[in-house]
Amino acid sequence: MTNQHVSFANMLICFLFVSQVDAVDVITITGGRFRPFDLKKDQKAVSIKKFQIDKYPVTVGEFAQFLAAKPEWQKVNVPTIKADPGYLQSTRMASGDTKTVMTQVSWYAARAYCAYQKKRLPTLYEWEYVATYNKWDTRPDTNQKILAWFSRPNVQGASGDIGSGLASPQGVRDLHGLIWEWVDDFNSSTVTGDARADTNSESNLFCGAASLAGSDLRNYATYMRYGMRSSLKGNYTGHNLGFRCAKDTQ
Repeated sequence: MTNQHVSFANMLICFLFVSQVDAVDVITITGGRFRPFDLKKDQKAVSIKKFQIDKYPVTVGEFAQFLAAKPEWQKVNVPTIKADPGYLQSTRMASGDTKTVMTQVSWYAARAYCAYQKKRLPTLYEWEYVATYNKWDTRPDTNQKILAWFSRPNVQGASGDIGSGLASPQGVRDLHGLIWEWVDDFNSSTVTGDARADTNSESNLFCGAASLAGSDLRNYATYMRYGMRSSLKGNYTGHNLGFRCAKDTQ
């Protein structure tokens, strides 16, 4: 076999390996009807279309590769309107770190990363559709584990490695028990429609969310997530705030 053939064979093996990894690390979510936390009792359930979501949140190593390809998102190049002073402040950007979850990233930077991957941030309702365990997870200890995570001290650098959080029945990991996560329309209580289609949505993202209509305050975990999101602004960063990407299906 010639060197050219060997090179081509190696490239093919590499391509197949990457394809298999990508296939495993993206979960297809079947659509359906869903009653989000913020719907009033007289409002109809919303319809969630079939979509794909990353199995894990983005890691430090993955984000480091993005920064190398898009230097405009390196800390020194990002204006404060798109990322506060905490942006990447204490994150060690080791290119090979595929274990540590990426945090201290603003909504703008998270959106840019997903767009670079030809993906997008999940919408609030998509994220909640997958993450609301008490709607379809009958394991009695699930909510206890979620609430136990809320009670832990909020210590910098204590988020842990990807895969250390809880897994949804569909196989999506770390929606609970690892970090908070950005969603595309994180402050959608003030947005009239889908944040990707609403021409005024970007300005609305900087306004405080309206009071929640929460029809089920017994769902404390969901209540906490909605309350956290209502306090965010697009340029906010935090050592326990990360993200994952999603994608529309054909």
